[in-house]
Amino acid sequence: MLANYRVCVVDDCPDTAQILCDGLELNGYQAVSAATGAEALEKCKNERFDLVLLDIGLPDISGYEVCQRLKEAPETADIVVVFVTAKGSKEDIVTGFKLGAADYITKPYNLPMVIVRVEAAMRMKELQDKLRQQDEMLQDTAYTDSLTGLRNRRYLLERLQEEVEKAHRYNYPVSCIVFDLDEIEALDDELGAAPLDDLLAEMGLALRNYSRTFDIVARYDGTLFAAVLPHTPLDQAIGYADKIMREINCTTFADPCFPTQAKVSVGIACCRNGNANGAEFVLGEAMHGLLQAKSKPDNRLVARNLAEA
Repeated sequence: MLANYRVCVVDDCPDTAQILCDGLELNGYQAVSAATGAEALEKCKNERFDLVLLDIGLPDISGYEVCQRLKEAPETADIVVVFVTAKGSKEDIVTGFKLGAADYITKPYNLPMVIVRVEAAMRMKELQDKLRQQDEMLQDTAYTDSLTGLRNRRYLLERLQEEVEKAHRYNYPVSCIVFDLDEIEALDDELGAAPLDDLLAEMGLALRNYSRTFDIVARYDGTLFAAVLPHTPLDQAIGYADKIMREINCTTFADPCFPTQAKVSVGIACCRNGNANGAEFVLGEAMHGLLQAKSKPDNRLVARNLAEA
């Protein structure tokens, strides 16, 4: 028996609704009734339900339309729908399943059989939820760099494309920044340099600490890191990069156990005010700026506004 599930019984016949509610509650479910389609939609919108037992011949709108609206609304799309109705033709059943129903029970019905079908529908929902959670976990692993905990190159490229398209559509700036840890050397030959993995992890931490929740930060490859900053013009992107550079230069490489010297080079490309360049172009321009920055002796940062290219 599956307990603690909430069910909305939608039927304009009070006696039928009461029989179903009583039977469900005797088997561990919480049951609430609704006499019209509008009442059912309102209850499902404002309360939590796991399943709806839905008649088709309602006095205001049909059960088919109720099902369709439930499945179209994000807040109710996951509610399991089981039709319980006198309309039992082949066409009726096909229509019900096409609308997303999990099962279709025709009247007159046997109450114990209704409970069995409800339990089967909820077991299927449990299985689907578990599979979806596993899929989300696998997907998250596929998009995450295991060393730094940041997103990886694959995720960065997909999200950069999305943000560039939105910047063009809604006419706001987005900046792409590429960082590189280079010229790493030990200040004490006997102690040696800090392990590269430790330096990369510190770089990842600095990026997380100085980024907003909606910024996209990733380890691109090797010692390369990248950040995508939506709604960020070029001057603000430069300020962000300066903070990261100061953080890395002042703290990350000052470990007394492994005194290490390294330089951070930065390339920035800003797609400003609806510039329609794609993600590969924007990232390529940031990479080009990074290569130029590496040749600079001091402030190793090169930034470009692509709207002015």
